[in-house]
Amino acid sequence: MADQNEMEQILFQLILHAGSARSFAKESGQYAEEGDWEAAEKALEEANQEQNLAHKVNTTIITKAARGEEMEISVLMVHALDLLMLAWSEIDYTEQYLKVLKRVDALETEVQKWRDQASKK
Repeated sequence: MADQNEMEQILFQLILHAGSARSFAKESGQYAEEGDWEAAEKALEEANQEQNLAHKVNTTIITKAARGEEMEISVLMVHALDLLMLAWSEIDYTEQYLKVLKRVDALETEVQKWRDQASKK
């Protein structure tokens, strides 16, 4: 069985990186809503970097299991893996959300041009 202290440390690393990934993704969406596309893209990039770190930690858990190490299913493990799945989902959602917001922004700009042209007539 994997050493309990070692496994807890691994799980806390997973929680740290998955939580950070989720937070950066949410931050990205907030920047996008404000029209700060540069900050939105930077936050999304940071979310993906944290997601990659979380994925590496998750790979460590999978590798231990593949080697035949017994894993105790704990509330901490369930929470860590749940947070990882949530972070992945949040990043995917945010990537789609940014695309939609950019299209809305472009359409609003186009509509404003039409309104400006119409008001000059």
